[in-house]
Amino acid sequence: MDSCCPKKCSPSPCQMNCIIQRVSPPLELGEGPHWNPLTQSLYFVDLHKRKINKYHPETSCYTTATIDCCDPLTFIIPVHNQPNTFLVGLGCAIGVIRWDGCSNRAEYRYLKTIDKTPGNRLNDAKADASGRLWVGSMGPEMTDNPGQFHKCRGSLFTVEFDGTVTKRLSNISISNGMAWSPDNKLFYYIDTYKYAVEAYDFDLITGNICNGRVIFDFKCKNVTGDPDGMTIDRNGNLWVACYNSDHIIKINPNTSTLMTTIEFPAYQITSVAFGGPNLDQLYVTTASYNTTDVQKSKLPYSGTLFRVIDTCSTGFEGVPVKINLCSLN
Repeated sequence: MDSCCPKKCSPSPCQMNCIIQRVSPPLELGEGPHWNPLTQSLYFVDLHKRKINKYHPETSCYTTATIDCCDPLTFIIPVHNQPNTFLVGLGCAIGVIRWDGCSNRAEYRYLKTIDKTPGNRLNDAKADASGRLWVGSMGPEMTDNPGQFHKCRGSLFTVEFDGTVTKRLSNISISNGMAWSPDNKLFYYIDTYKYAVEAYDFDLITGNICNGRVIFDFKCKNVTGDPDGMTIDRNGNLWVACYNSDHIIKINPNTSTLMTTIEFPAYQITSVAFGGPNLDQLYVTTASYNTTDVQKSKLPYSGTLFRVIDTCSTGFEGVPVKINLCSLN
């Protein structure tokens, strides 16, 4: 796979000269990239197709497996100290799967409902530095307006090691990107229909968040697209995927400054994560979901996983979930 796309990277203060590569075949709705340092691989999902995916850059090996369920598969995160074991989002619940990274099928076990609101499903999820799971939900798609979703029906939850579920935020429309500042004092969050990135004061020990405020407003900054998945680099800058657009942005959350825009030959950019041996490669998931024939002809690689080389930044590896699997029975 690993064929190169033309460089489409705007200048930045560090004059980065990034290279964009395609490293997977097109998916319908690629989401939730997570770099696992133990296998030196990136894991991500094809949401509606209920597929988990693994990309190993050293060998350029790409593998995929289908989960035998009828619900959307919304995220995949390794479980701490449990080889080949992953926590996944399945509809409104979380479950555990075991996958060797090679087989084309994977079975799930231990379902635990997180959001009990009828019609809701889970969306993005990550673990904080303590291994606590953060997972958000969203309302159903509008039947008369495909691609749009009912607003203010979702929530943001945490799941502790013992399985305790705590609702942290309510009235969420589309729960999406999450990141924590390098010192773990701030939690950054995206509710897509707010068209903004928010910051909350964060307590790593308790998981409490408070004092929410907007630190970057898409409309005020004239940024096109809908804020989606997000990651943070070691300098504390946020990298945000812009859905319904062809780009990601890099922002300084302390100054609300737009630092860099990187464009891709894809229309729906869904999420971002750093990976690679030195955590200096940026992986970008995209989607072809609900794209028109005209859009597909102009941007034919929608749905592809991209790798961005030479971003002048390094990030953090994905954090595995610490959870007592017996608590999910």
